[in-house]
Amino acid sequence: MTTSPNLSMPYLVASQAQKEVTHNEALADLDCLAQLCAVSRALTTPPASPSEGDAYIVADSPTGAWAGQAGRVAIYFSGWRFKTPKAGWIAFVQNESKFVVYNGSAWDLMGGYVS
Repeated sequence: MTTSPNLSMPYLVASQAQKEVTHNEALADLDCLAQLCAVSRALTTPPASPSEGDAYIVADSPTGAWAGQAGRVAIYFSGWRFKTPKAGWIAFVQNESKFVVYNGSAWDLMGGYVS
């Protein structure tokens, strides 16, 4: 399946069965990523009771369901989905009340942000 270049949202394809599944998956991604607001970027394991639509920036050395996902955005929609950020993605991190930007290899505090 092909995906969009920036947010990696799935495209519908000709003669595809159950197009609504692909469309709804893309809407869920857009809902979370268009105004990315991460609960935290310090967790290495998933929270016990995430809410639908919660997003986290996975910290270094993750384990459990997040193993191998360091630096990616973990989104909870009836299960965990992971998105690989691209350089320039910006997120507000709720538990820090700060903005971070993905520089192409890591998430850094956004320069010039005044708290």
